[in-house]
Amino acid sequence: MIDGRIVKNFSLKEMMNSLADEDVKLVLTPEVVEFAQMMQELRDYCGKPMNVNSWFRTKSFNRKIGGDPNSIHLDGRAADIAVTDYENLTIAWKVICQRHGKIGGVNYYPTFMHFDNYEDKFGHKTFQIRDYRKEK
Repeated sequence: MIDGRIVKNFSLKEMMNSLADEDVKLVLTPEVVEFAQMMQELRDYCGKPMNVNSWFRTKSFNRKIGGDPNSIHLDGRAADIAVTDYENLTIAWKVICQRHGKIGGVNYYPTFMHFDNYEDKFGHKTFQIRDYRKEK
């Protein structure tokens, strides 16, 4: 790990839940490391910086912000990124997930995209796309 990183373009600080009340703000597992490597592949494809809104979340922080109690962020295998190139990044993420043998998904929001590689947590057997841009 060089410069607080396990991949070139995402720091541990970006991955951690710095606003959490708990002392433990990031749990690194082999699955989290693989997800970070997959996000790096997406960043390489994108060719420009990707600002992280949320990555790992603690249970209490997730509750505080109204996150789903079974959120993939709790596993450190989801990231909300301030990008809106929905179509191209969806295709790229789907290819990356397939290459890693993961059932991933994307959620579209007005100002960011959610990427994950753990949709099988919910019983899904195929890549998932959800569009929340028009919901209030």
